[in-house]
Amino acid sequence: MFRRMVLLISVVSLAVLTVSCETKVDSKHQTLSGSAKTRSSEHTLVCTDCDLVDVTKVIDGDTLDTSVGRVRFFGIDTPEKGDQCFQEATNFTRIAAGDKVRLETGPRRTDSYGRRLAYVYDFSGDSIDAQLISGGFAVAWTRDGQHRDYLTSLEENARRTRTGCLWK
Repeated sequence: MFRRMVLLISVVSLAVLTVSCETKVDSKHQTLSGSAKTRSSEHTLVCTDCDLVDVTKVIDGDTLDTSVGRVRFFGIDTPEKGDQCFQEATNFTRIAAGDKVRLETGPRRTDSYGRRLAYVYDFSGDSIDAQLISGGFAVAWTRDGQHRDYLTSLEENARRTRTGCLWK
């Protein structure tokens, strides 16, 4: 229990520090489609009114089992099992997701494996996708998505500052 608390405090502290360092948000991010938006003072992607679902299992850093089925995070890739940073990304997602997450549909509903694609937010509405990228645990998709530009800018910052286990 103590180790889990220390890990939680460490991961949350890292996420807060890296998110607070991000300063670039252009006008596109202040008028995002749907209900998700950025908080201009905190520079984080939020969706407080997205559908709330139960988390039943964390598969890896970018995949969850939920009360509405398996969900693949839209907009990010985390390392696969056996790759550098896999365990750190998975642990981060487990802690950030907790028992409930909020889901926002992207431009595609499912992936080639039939999993639901969605941007994933923690209970309070903060983007787990953005937290993973800012913390150096994930890379942003460049193909599509209403938050693509914002997430890729977070990745550029994490790479530049050598944040997290992906960019050391």
